[in-house]
Amino acid sequence: MSNDKQPRKGVWTPDLLAEGPEKRRVFIEQRRQYLAPLLAEMKALAGELDADIAERPGLYGDLPWSAWLRARKTMKPFQQAVEDLEMVIEHLTVYAARYKALYEELPEERAEKKAAKQRVRELKAGGGQQQIAAPQPEAEPPVADPSPFFSHLDIRKTG
Repeated sequence: MSNDKQPRKGVWTPDLLAEGPEKRRVFIEQRRQYLAPLLAEMKALAGELDADIAERPGLYGDLPWSAWLRARKTMKPFQQAVEDLEMVIEHLTVYAARYKALYEELPEERAEKKAAKQRVRELKAGGGQQQIAAPQPEAEPPVADPSPFFSHLDIRKTG
């Protein structure tokens, strides 16, 4: 095995998907467009097969529910394939969202947090720099209470 491999043309590789959100979006959209008609055909075929099996007469010796159980047992793998195909499309969408959140946005958020912590450290380390204090409000003489309701409780008042 050598590393002199030529890149394949027209084939999606992990390198292409990691190049940016636009290429990932294109990949997912292409897969959706490819799988959507296949999914529609599979659903239509499942409906036709269900109808075909339901129309068949029961077999000699069948119990009342035997025909239903046989039909369910027969159709279960096909219906599972249809559900799995739907899940493929859903999983591709979830992958794109998670990749964006965890490999594009998260490093940026962490870099911002790191920069903010570094600024705080620098401010704490620069303790020799004189900080400008906020002006202190001047002490005002207490204002006489306009309502005489509690004036008899005032200790400063003599009289």
